[in-house]
Amino acid sequence: MGTSVVNYSVGEATIGAWGVLRGETIYPLEKPYVDHREVMASYFSDRDGFESAIGGQAIPADTARFNSPVARNVQLFCQGLNYADHRVEAGVSAASSGENLIFMKAASSISGPNETILRPRGCELLDYEVELGLVLKQDIVAATAIQQADLPRYVGGLVLCNDVSARDLMFGSPMLQWFRGKSQRTFCPMGPVLYLMDEPDFEQLYSLQLTLSLNGEIRQCASTDLLIHRPAQTLAEISNFADMLAGDCLLTGTPGGVLVGTSLKVALAVVLNLKDDKKRRRKFTQAQLAQSRFLQPGDVLQLSISTPDGQIDLGKQCNTIADA
Repeated sequence: MGTSVVNYSVGEATIGAWGVLRGETIYPLEKPYVDHREVMASYFSDRDGFESAIGGQAIPADTARFNSPVARNVQLFCQGLNYADHRVEAGVSAASSGENLIFMKAASSISGPNETILRPRGCELLDYEVELGLVLKQDIVAATAIQQADLPRYVGGLVLCNDVSARDLMFGSPMLQWFRGKSQRTFCPMGPVLYLMDEPDFEQLYSLQLTLSLNGEIRQCASTDLLIHRPAQTLAEISNFADMLAGDCLLTGTPGGVLVGTSLKVALAVVLNLKDDKKRRRKFTQAQLAQSRFLQPGDVLQLSISTPDGQIDLGKQCNTIADA
């Protein structure tokens, strides 16, 4: 069984400390790890040294503030339309897996698991996406054939992520810029747990349950066994065109239940105004607002990922929406 690592602050401390979370108790790590890369390197290359660094001075988890366990000096690779029900609500056929949709998200969007999510000025279509994040433990810097059995060699950690998205910025920018709509500051709450995987944990990789609620109402609920393009295939595909380094993250996509939707009116808003950014954004926004209520200041999101038996538990996020 793996180990749940957290980055936390107590009192007025401005610099986070590292610890191991066991139940409702944090046991500090008594080594000066700079970031998650150093924690992972210690865990996977010097396990005895890592274990000896776990202190005995217990800290109740409810007295700490959790920070993102993933530093901002990473690349965030993301998958889109990777669950059949999400493909359907996006207006894409679920009958075929289609091409693996891969895009990037700015690392400056990373925030703590309970920090406020800021709605950008002028944004009307703020949306959520609960996702499982995979954290690499080894560089992949050349085209590499990767099979499911090879994953323990490359993937070291699991983390709960929210791929927050400003849909009007995505579809109202020239050439439909997803990067702009997904990379605003605070748009990637991560943590609280960075779950460092031991090899037996990979047997449960496809039994993780993702859940997201909005103001107490469950909106997303699915299992990772529904993933279409799975991690081994995706890492191998990315390796054909990009370098991935230890500590970088792959967000594996969100299930159905997001706020954005499709309809004939939505489709026409995009297709008929493909060359007119301002008009496309206005028409697209009007069509979306006519069929859904998007995130508003004061809304509260709660997210979790765990196996049904609780052996792997990535913790819980709770975020309030506010205007920037």
